[in-house]
Amino acid sequence: MLYVLGMGPGNKMYITNKSINLIKNSDILVGAKRHINSVAKDYNIEDKEFYYITSDLESMKEYIVNNSDKNIVILASGDPSIYGIGKYIVRTLSDSVDIEIISGISSVQYCFSRFRISMNDVFVTSSHGRDVDFDFLFLHDKIAMVTDNKIGPVQIANEIKKRNLSYQMYVGENLSYDNEKLYSGDSSDFLEEKVYDMCVVILKREK
Repeated sequence: MLYVLGMGPGNKMYITNKSINLIKNSDILVGAKRHINSVAKDYNIEDKEFYYITSDLESMKEYIVNNSDKNIVILASGDPSIYGIGKYIVRTLSDSVDIEIISGISSVQYCFSRFRISMNDVFVTSSHGRDVDFDFLFLHDKIAMVTDNKIGPVQIANEIKKRNLSYQMYVGENLSYDNEKLYSGDSSDFLEEKVYDMCVVILKREK
């Protein structure tokens, strides 16, 4: 059985009990080195077999298929189904192994909670490894975007200015970690060049 576990926004306090139990009862852990090292330290599971994910996803798929008789856990950031590895795993491995996806708390959910904003009617997207259609994006009144180091708060604010639009911006940086920072204001407040770490940006159109 293959389990794809959501590890939450980062802080280990946000991993669900179900995910912890599956990690402890797994035969093999698959994931980024930081995730595997973290759970190995916290849950004393150094006796398990580890497979570190790299850019060579074909080798990972082959490894999983060759070990399909074992309980395999893939550790995924946030929630695997919100711009995570879940879609890829289901698309490429459903014909070869039984898959169960265990939802986690996404950084988007966490960010909305920190700013006490309702998630009703939100459009969720990501700039990771993709071009952003800002004209389409700004058709929405409430937006959440998981950003990268190419398109972040400054770039989004400048795209809003180009179109003479008005949005309130809420930026969560390094969410759930000890160095978490929360910023909010009019989009014009984010035009100044600044380097941000991992962020979720929430936009609310001003009526």
